[in-house]
Amino acid sequence: MTSTRTTLPGSDQLPLFDLQWPSEDSTVPKEARHARLVTDPGRDRQDVFNARLLAGLTLVGPYEIPKIDPCTQVPDSLISFSEARALRRPDPEIWVHFYEDDYRFIRMWNDPERHFRWLARFAGIVSPDFSIYRNMPVAQKIAHTYRNQLLGARMQADGINVIANIRLSGRQSIPYALAGAPRHSTVALGLHGCIQDQANRRHVVEEVRIVCDELAPAHLVVYGSAAYRVLDYPREQGIPVHAFPADTFTRSQTRKAAA
Repeated sequence: MTSTRTTLPGSDQLPLFDLQWPSEDSTVPKEARHARLVTDPGRDRQDVFNARLLAGLTLVGPYEIPKIDPCTQVPDSLISFSEARALRRPDPEIWVHFYEDDYRFIRMWNDPERHFRWLARFAGIVSPDFSIYRNMPVAQKIAHTYRNQLLGARMQADGINVIANIRLSGRQSIPYALAGAPRHSTVALGLHGCIQDQANRRHVVEEVRIVCDELAPAHLVVYGSAAYRVLDYPREQGIPVHAFPADTFTRSQTRKAAA
């Protein structure tokens, strides 16, 4: 069975939102453009990619990943987004992380401003961690990186303390995975469930080295196990490592102590 399809010429494809960029002859390099939203669409149902969140942010090429600025703070304690949302009131001493299944925090992408207001009452957040698996199509990896960085950059621009979460997928992911990441900053890595498999462990060791060499972090916040010497390289480089056991491990230890 066949069907007819009409393709509009590029010049006839209208922009969805009135976002302005520097002109081609601008002194602003293409790899660092600043988005300005001329009219705020609010909660327009057509804004399916949250274009309004781009206002005032810097996008770093060639994939135009939103940039997160440096932060040198280090959390004393972490709580997952889903558990933070279950609290009766926010705790201004705790940082919120997103190292959990995507379905637990997809609601933040669907209605970000409502959750931003809640998260602003915590000490800060580690930027979101929509999953990036090695066997994902590259287009999807880039899309998830963009989503993670956009939410983190927007919250930071709105006055929330944000530590950039770094999620590499091999050396070939550097152009997009590190594009919007800050240098000489506290950065975070999620290693929970990543190092049990010996083959994957080798990838983790390489990616930790890449993060240290490319970003020269001031502090490294690690969520999950630091076993198997996967964090030897940053420690050898004199980078302070702050490891937080996974929430599931912490709850398990608490149950054992209470038994």
